[in-house]
Amino acid sequence: MGPAPPSLEVQMQDLTLKHGPHLIARAWEAASRPGTAGGDAGAAAGIEDDDRERGRWVTDDVTSRVHERLFDLVELDADVTLADIFKLMDASPLVQQVFRRDFAEELCAEARKGPVAAKPPTTPAAAVEQIEYLELYQCWSLDTSTNLYGWTHRLDLRGVGIVLKEDAPEHRRKRGERIQWSVSLTPLREMLELPVRVNAEVIMTEDDLDAKCYGDEVSKGHRPDVTLGQVIQGVLYELSFHGGPRDQAEFAAGLKERVAAVTAGTPELVSSDDFLSEQDEPACATMFETLGPNTPLLIGRAIQRIDDDKNAARWFEEVFGDEVIVKQQYRGKTGREFRKAYRAAAR
Repeated sequence: MGPAPPSLEVQMQDLTLKHGPHLIARAWEAASRPGTAGGDAGAAAGIEDDDRERGRWVTDDVTSRVHERLFDLVELDADVTLADIFKLMDASPLVQQVFRRDFAEELCAEARKGPVAAKPPTTPAAAVEQIEYLELYQCWSLDTSTNLYGWTHRLDLRGVGIVLKEDAPEHRRKRGERIQWSVSLTPLREMLELPVRVNAEVIMTEDDLDAKCYGDEVSKGHRPDVTLGQVIQGVLYELSFHGGPRDQAEFAAGLKERVAAVTAGTPELVSSDDFLSEQDEPACATMFETLGPNTPLLIGRAIQRIDDDKNAARWFEEVFGDEVIVKQQYRGKTGREFRKAYRAAAR
């Protein structure tokens, strides 16, 4: 039994990426009504209630014309792999020009070399670091003080690990959960055979720097509709975060060298406290009558603990007693307002 014909309210065409790759466009072609010329534009566009059963689904392989479909909504079949995404760009070379700034040509050239197997895990700790599939996910930023959304149209790419058989406290995951991994430094060819999936859930995080929960999740939503262009850009953006394949390899090697040097204790390290103190000192001088025996660095850290709607001056009185006194002009501010003024005074 074939798919049901669309109602007047639903989309009259769809796009599916299948393994191969094959990009398949499907459209509903309405039959002409009595008294009209067969297949004329009026019949195709004006399907009435009595005519909804009349027509057919027409499919078209548009793999070589990806550049024409970048703004169309797409669904990915479950067996689509990362290799399919890059082969799709090879099938329609104009796409590589569209995404030239994301190193599309260099990454496609690397993908043409074919997959290589990732090193098998040799320890239980390494076993939990295996990636089962790649996920395009949606994380939006929302400033709850202004109700303003930040970046919303780009998909992000990450690796999703295997289902854990045991707790992994070092990764803050429990048995039965999965670990999400950054893949910006994972060699492309090691991931070519991994499936690529789209997560329809949208996570919204606090975007107000002065909110106590800055960066934390504040809401969730659901948006299953993504375009083909979003899928391609999401893959390329993450995999070219450090540049092309050669740049990525050089960055990874340099990072390993720095980690080895720190482990060996050879470099001279500078405490972040020294840098932060330079910012806290002018802000404290502007906003406080006295700090008592407390350092500006300690006060700067304490400010982050004040609830957004709590009166900041009262909070300091409750926590520090009469040691810390806020200047008169700042005593009416809430925690969020106080942090905003403090950050401005530190500039």
